Amino acid sequence: MKKEAGTPVYSNEAPPLILIVDDLHQNLAVLGNILRTEGHQLAIANNGRQAISIALAKNPDLILLDIAMPDLDGLSACRMLKENKLTKDIPVIFLTARTEPEDILKGFEAGAVDYITKPFKAGELLARVSTHLELKKSRDIIIKQKNELTEALATKDKLFSIISHDLKSPFSGLMLMSKLLVENFESFEKNDLLDSITLIRDTADQVHELMQNLLSWARLQNESLSYNPTKLSLAQEVNKTTEVLRLNSAKKAITIDCNISSSYSVFADADLLRIIFHNLIGNAIKFSKNDSIVEISAELDDGYVISYVKDKGIGIPAEKIDGIFKDSPGKSTAGTANEIGSGLGLVLCREMVEKMGGTIGVESEQGAGSTFWFTLPVD
Repeated sequence: MKKEAGTPVYSNEAPPLILIVDDLHQNLAVLGNILRTEGHQLAIANNGRQAISIALAKNPDLILLDIAMPDLDGLSACRMLKENKLTKDIPVIFLTARTEPEDILKGFEAGAVDYITKPFKAGELLARVSTHLELKKSRDIIIKQKNELTEALATKDKLFSIISHDLKSPFSGLMLMSKLLVENFESFEKNDLLDSITLIRDTADQVHELMQNLLSWARLQNESLSYNPTKLSLAQEVNKTTEVLRLNSAKKAITIDCNISSSYSVFADADLLRIIFHNLIGNAIKFSKNDSIVEISAELDDGYVISYVKDKGIGIPAEKIDGIFKDSPGKSTAGTANEIGSGLGLVLCREMVEKMGGTIGVESEQGAGSTFWFTLPVD
């Protein structure tokens, strides 16, 4: 079916934005009339400096740039656009009355992808514009796919790094201890046997926690982790987590003191919230000394609930605080009882808190303890 003049052809997506730059108003009017028939969005500049400003602000899909302009000509403006990382990938088509080969060459050397001669011919103008818009669209798709592939490969590398660095060692210990028990069972004293079984249990618990974090993180990277936010009682969710961690805290005689009002509720996914608290409270236990206390509290602040997990443990060196929530698998510090870790727990916390519309942070003093906090919306 023939398209009526002025009818947009981009029915399922926003029409391309084209920046046209010319110091003559009649040229802008002619260009605008031709391009509007194809449904393009237009931005207009009267000189080179204005063109650069608009390009930086609006990121057009294509620039039609007159060469002969006062103050800052098209060649200079094009070079400046190509030198800026924010505008260097925007295709530029020169508008020129000059057809000498050396003039055309100067345009390509400045970074243009094509040129259109004056006076404008509607058919030629639209054909060249359409070609370069399609080329840009294809290039954008390729860049997006490349970035996605790079991220997927980085995720794979992190997975392999964690598996080789953090899971290999405890699994080797489990296998060795199990083998010794099986082959020398009769020679073990009762107390020694209990110690060995306890060690196997504790190591298995730590490996299980590593695997849970690893699987959750992998699903989060692949966007396959379910997300079902609802209104939750913060105190109830914390209590569920602390009950699970009672055994861990009891091993080190650590008291967990939860002081959260029963009236506080958050809009969050129950599973993600559980993982966040499990990691933060688990870390507080991990890095606390025996017979110490872990305090959990919360407060309201402008439509958000701020949750705090405070310990009096070993603290974090000042130089490490800035990178504490960044992707750094394999760089975890062992706990006060040599508990193992993957470096993923806090990365998970950051990504999950941000997914639910909150922020996360930490205040710490080496040797005096740490306070981790995160915000979640009330509703």
